[in-house]
Amino acid sequence: MLLEMLLRGFLSFKVILLMWGYLKLAVLTHMKVLKSGRIAGVVDLMDYDAIAEGYRRRSWEIVGKILRYDTRWFADLGSGPGQNSRYLASINDLVRGVLVDISINMIYRSLKETPEFLQHRLYPVLADMRELPVRTGSMDSLLLVAALHHVVPRADRLRTLRECYRVLKDNGLLLVVVWARWQKSLLLEVVRDLLSYVLRKKESLWDITRCSQAACRVYHLYSVRELEKELEIAGFEILEKGVYVPEGSKGPLNKNYYCLAIKT
Repeated sequence: MLLEMLLRGFLSFKVILLMWGYLKLAVLTHMKVLKSGRIAGVVDLMDYDAIAEGYRRRSWEIVGKILRYDTRWFADLGSGPGQNSRYLASINDLVRGVLVDISINMIYRSLKETPEFLQHRLYPVLADMRELPVRTGSMDSLLLVAALHHVVPRADRLRTLRECYRVLKDNGLLLVVVWARWQKSLLLEVVRDLLSYVLRKKESLWDITRCSQAACRVYHLYSVRELEKELEIAGFEILEKGVYVPEGSKGPLNKNYYCLAIKT
């Protein structure tokens, strides 16, 4: 009896220590975010200019899904330095692309890194994907690769997807790729940022803030079903969905969800 009581007391003490550890970690993360002046749910540039110089990412072959025999114009939203657009233009001599990014330094990099033989077919534009400077019904296809999950709150994501619907031609294609929610290190981030959600400093439990030496960035961690639902609300029909792991990717955060959708 005494042994049972001692064992229960020990286990309760361990649970208290564990919860205290998580709470302490959440508080420290919250204070770091406050110190940086950025809280998930507040729309800002999140210092994309600050990360532009050191931003490194290879093109992803999955972007080829937006190319059809009649594709002539595409837009790459949140294009970064333009690696995916250069890839598409290099495998199809007939397409032209508009590269949209909110960071002037990312746009500068895309201009600098685009080979001369592609420059007449790729056009970088400094703009916000929530309000595209593109004519209605003018695009055959759109890319939203590793970009939509940076748009917080949800109302702005829906606004972005409705803009995509607007600028696409009928039967135009949209490819969306986002970080997969169910990855160990990301779930730990959710726990660390728990206090912001409890204090109503952010809209969703699945909005997290990750800070590096260069800058802090906001992410919304999607499930496949949530991504589908937002696309359907914006008017799209889902053609294909799944998990995408870029070839050669060996890091801990290499799992993505994707949806290929069509404007109907």
